[in-house]
Amino acid sequence: MKKSIIAIAVSSAALASVSVQAAEGSTVDVYGNIQYAYVDKDAGGNFEDNGSTIGLKGETKINDDLTAFFKYELEFDADQKTGADDNGKADLDQAFVGLKGNFGKVQIGSFDTIYNNAIQDAVDQFESPSFTNAEDTTEGDTIAYFSPSINGFEVQTAIQVKGDASEGSATNDNYDSLSSMVVLKYSADMFSVALGYDSRNNTSDAEATTGLAVTVTPVDGLSVTAKYETTEDTQDIAGLAARYGYGSGDVYASYQNVDPDNADDFNEYGVGVTYSLASNIYVFAEVGQFKSTEDDTTAVGVYYGF
Repeated sequence: MKKSIIAIAVSSAALASVSVQAAEGSTVDVYGNIQYAYVDKDAGGNFEDNGSTIGLKGETKINDDLTAFFKYELEFDADQKTGADDNGKADLDQAFVGLKGNFGKVQIGSFDTIYNNAIQDAVDQFESPSFTNAEDTTEGDTIAYFSPSINGFEVQTAIQVKGDASEGSATNDNYDSLSSMVVLKYSADMFSVALGYDSRNNTSDAEATTGLAVTVTPVDGLSVTAKYETTEDTQDIAGLAARYGYGSGDVYASYQNVDPDNADDFNEYGVGVTYSLASNIYVFAEVGQFKSTEDDTTAVGVYYGF
């Protein structure tokens, strides 16, 4: 969905008002990015938005031990003008409020799941195309807790009240209204380990997903991650990824094997490189085989953050 010029003008005025009226001890920042990509597949090429966003984020210091925070982020298509049949609204990407302090952090709202962040992101690291990932709980209607790091150990938990259950429980008693997630992490100087579990109880198939990700950093700038995911009675995924920062950007590659229980297994792979024009601007190029596109895919693009 796209925003009209009038909507942007109204939003800008509102953002300016918020900044001026921020309470003492509070901060409010406007941020965002514009991203474009040209994606070429066997079926042809296409110029498209690559996930442009605009948002607000801020903090309020309650006392020396407690700080409140929020984030509100919208995603919009920046590659074409709003049409007559388009209502001009942007889609919600993230929105949450929370508290943080010596106890850790707790937040409620809509945001990337703790399972996705801990297990999937390091292997599915591409700017434009994406790998197949194990099924996990959708975003939204979630409360999450993040513990502080204690001798390298961290615990993250989350509960979502949403999904098929929120709409279908009145007519289907097999649905559970809650989906729970747990992530255990351990980090040392040269490696980190994450174990994640997602019950997926509020989905129609309700098959739990479990994943393990191990990352090693043998030299400065280089990280190597191996992951394994399994969704009960659905599929298994094994993946390997590497990323190296060469000073002006990153070079990266990923491979994974997907083995569905009711079909033949298949491989996905890709390589990419970024080049920074400034601290907030970079260009990228990627090539690979991705199940999501069903084709050999090449993508080039640009990211401008503000």
